[in-house]
Amino acid sequence: MLVQEMKKQARLTAFLAAAAVAPAVLFASPALAAEAPAAANSAPDHGAEAKPDESAKKPADLARMKEDLLAVARMLDGNPGRALAREARKALIGPREGLRRFLETGQYEARDEDNKVAIVRSMAGKSVGSHVREAANKALDGTPQDRVRFLEKGLSLAIEGDNRVRAAQILSVGGPAVRAAADEALWGGPEALQHFLDVGQYEARAKDEAAAKKAEEEKAAKDKAAKEKAAKEKVSKEKAAQEKGAGDKAVEGGGKNVTPAVDAKSAGGHGATGSGSASGTAVTSTGSDSGTGTGTGTGASLAATGVSPATPWAVGGAAIAMTAGAGLVVAGRRRATAERG
Repeated sequence: MLVQEMKKQARLTAFLAAAAVAPAVLFASPALAAEAPAAANSAPDHGAEAKPDESAKKPADLARMKEDLLAVARMLDGNPGRALAREARKALIGPREGLRRFLETGQYEARDEDNKVAIVRSMAGKSVGSHVREAANKALDGTPQDRVRFLEKGLSLAIEGDNRVRAAQILSVGGPAVRAAADEALWGGPEALQHFLDVGQYEARAKDEAAAKKAEEEKAAKDKAAKEKAAKEKVSKEKAAQEKGAGDKAVEGGGKNVTPAVDAKSAGGHGATGSGSASGTAVTSTGSDSGTGTGTGTGASLAATGVSPATPWAVGGAAIAMTAGAGLVVAGRRRATAERG
């Protein structure tokens, strides 16, 4: 709105200036035409004594003034800075000498003032990098031409340098997608760098976040499956251990009710083996004439608590032992009878 208002004022000022100059130009021509016959009837000039006609300068001066007014009006119509617009308006409404001075020197001083303001504004903001600040300060300390060069080309080069630094920093800490986008931007031109910083980095970061979320979900699913598998294996091992313990107890309980088998050879050679007991009689001579005697003895007999293949042999051994005892009794009686005879 301010720029449009300034343009309107510039056009109005130019129109007024032209309107002010037009009557002078229009009225100057008839005056010169009226004076022409008098000049023709006057005495001829005599060399150095002749004086220049002052009225001959008026059309040229008025035409030049009109050109100056139009030039200043065009400045105001071209979106000037504040300083240039201010000095141009002063020149339009000021004296003729001020208009000429503005066009010769004043406009450049005003433009330089506007350039300084623009350079200071280029350093404003937190996102401005070191390249821009350094180049801007150097231009402010230099000549008006240095400031013009900075605004025309130096500023864009400094911005590109700062953008490259920022892109490299983002690349060093970004994810795979961010690094790929930053690398592509660094190999591109200024437009590619600016697009990456304004838009591309955020799109790439969104891709990295989506990929990280997916990887995290997959890892959580794998961990859950591994835990469930470990729990099942633990339950299976505990169940197998319980079944094995129950089997061992059953074997131990059955062994207590079974008597170990008796060696057949041992049972036949020694008469009896086992965990049982047996009683029998043995005959001892008393040395009396009646030939009778009594004796007691103990023998071993197999009493098995369980069924075993050695049981018949144990029974046979006991029978043999009893037969041997009876034989001894008979032999003793015969011996006693022989001695009496």
